[in-house]
Amino acid sequence: MRDYLLVFFITGLLLSGCTEPTTGDAGRKQSEAVLSESGTPSQTVPAGLQKAISIPIESRPYITVAAVSPQTFSATVQAPSRVEFRAKALSTVGAVVAGRLGKINVQVGDRVKAGTALATLESSEAAQMRADVARSKAELQRAEDRAKRQALMQKSGVGLEIERAEADIQLRQASADYQRSLQAVRLLGEGADQSIVLRAPIDGVVLRVNASIGATVESGAVLFELGEPGALWIVADVFDNDLPLIEKGAKASIQISSLPEPVTGHVIAISAAMQTDLRRGAIYIELDDSHLILKPGLFARASIEAAGPHRIILPTTAVLIRDKKQTVVYVETSDGQFEARNVTIGQARDGQVPILDGLGDGERVVISGALLLDSAAAMLL
Repeated sequence: MRDYLLVFFITGLLLSGCTEPTTGDAGRKQSEAVLSESGTPSQTVPAGLQKAISIPIESRPYITVAAVSPQTFSATVQAPSRVEFRAKALSTVGAVVAGRLGKINVQVGDRVKAGTALATLESSEAAQMRADVARSKAELQRAEDRAKRQALMQKSGVGLEIERAEADIQLRQASADYQRSLQAVRLLGEGADQSIVLRAPIDGVVLRVNASIGATVESGAVLFELGEPGALWIVADVFDNDLPLIEKGAKASIQISSLPEPVTGHVIAISAAMQTDLRRGAIYIELDDSHLILKPGLFARASIEAAGPHRIILPTTAVLIRDKKQTVVYVETSDGQFEARNVTIGQARDGQVPILDGLGDGERVVISGALLLDSAAAMLL
């Protein structure tokens, strides 16, 4: 009962000294929010028109204010992670045209060299494309002979200019057709008639075989997946409000499910894209020990050093969360007067939270008693 009377007394003191400013300072920032009847911001208005909380001298012992300035934030960012192949260490082999698999030379787990024959594909389309090369080559030879003949006739004075021009046009068309058909056959790969030899593009291990002997495959179907086991990295999924705390080169400790002890690494890249549904971004970590035997797909947990610039750090008691998405602190604008300020925060650790945006060096912030100010602000309206 006595505690209840004390809280009632404090709130009464706060309300007794609350006043509304008539005008704001000329240089005051116009980024504050008007409090609705429920005590939550309803709209953004110029600073001179918003509600300010004035605290009488008798209530000041219940409010602690401190000037803030950037400082080193020594902490780690925890993030779920996984082992993945690097982009250049993963490759696929597919069917350029539709056909039937006549032979498969490898199986999952085999290590192969670049150029190793993985399978043979039989395709009538391949036979037709190779026949087109022979046809277009013959057409090109006839066009060349005609162009030479027309050039000699015109030189001898018995040929017409229009016939020579037509011969040159036919020659250019025949040459273009031949080059086009030749390029199409080169994309097929090695082989003769209707046979196509599918070869490994990189050194690596066969990760997956997606077809069987005799199976009919469509054009573009992926038949083999290859990867280089030694070219792996750790991909950590970091929440968006922690991404600014991480820089390239930051040290990391990774606990991998298949290893008894944590391993070390460092950040080598930060993804520019976000997983919008999870509000996370990918951090790519290279292991310091490149000889570790790992398998892609293993789950891990990364502790990444917060290697960002100096930041303003506040105790968690200074930050209020509204509607589970808006974070607010109270700033002393003049002696005994306070206003709410929207801020962007990082992940809280050990009772401290970094301020990513919204506060400047030297501003005076309420670090305890902010709840009393917030309650008083709601009761003013």
